[in-house]
Amino acid sequence: MLEVKSLRKVYEDTSRTVEAIRDVSFSVGQGQLVCIVGPSGAGKTTLLKCIAGLLAPSSGDIILEGQRVVEPPPAMAVVFQEYGRSLFPWMSVHDNVALPLKHKKIDTARREALVRNALSAVDLKGVEAAYPWQLSGGMQQRVAIARAVAYEPHVLLMDEPFAAVDAQTRADLEDLIRVLWHRLRVTVLFVTHDIDESVYLGQRVLVMSHAPTVIMEDVEIDLPDERTQLETRSMNRFGELRKHIYSKIQLAKQGWRPPSE
Repeated sequence: MLEVKSLRKVYEDTSRTVEAIRDVSFSVGQGQLVCIVGPSGAGKTTLLKCIAGLLAPSSGDIILEGQRVVEPPPAMAVVFQEYGRSLFPWMSVHDNVALPLKHKKIDTARREALVRNALSAVDLKGVEAAYPWQLSGGMQQRVAIARAVAYEPHVLLMDEPFAAVDAQTRADLEDLIRVLWHRLRVTVLFVTHDIDESVYLGQRVLVMSHAPTVIMEDVEIDLPDERTQLETRSMNRFGELRKHIYSKIQLAKQGWRPPSE
């Protein structure tokens, strides 16, 4: 479904050159849920923006369904951390969710069905006429997720989408993503700074080094597919995986580089 090949990103201006991503390669199979973690400043958001076609890489390729990504692809949707900036406060919940579908030129009947089904999927039935500023932070992020779901993407990119909500809301939204992923069978690439969240959500966790970034390890999450917050997080294996990924990130913070360097 998605392949990243030898991706490199360098930021340049008149005073300095910063190599954010040195050499990142990985692939994501159709219907997989893959999380990305790394220390602060590791280039996680830069990587996601390159994959989304929002930022041009300095070298390397992103291949989505066999096609090279050179602009935002129609088969992809993105959910950002700052839901307050991604929703239009003067538009109702319904109109926020419907807006990308209008640009996609979907006919009215089909558009209304998609909006209705997406809001139902994220447990927001009955708030269609409300405005984002009238909703809690968690509900606003559900609106942003509904907008992405309604778009019927083949790949869903999520950039630390729950970082700005409280712990209980975060747990609820994590479970929501697992439910939607199972129901829709969409391919998900989920960036987070939270190690526990990555282990709970993912089938795989890609651990990124400190910038200039490479992939330190691709960790398989061999937990049962059926997961609950209390039981899964209480498992010995959950603790082992969390410890392993935490140790890798600590190495990254200490300046770990591949042996070849």
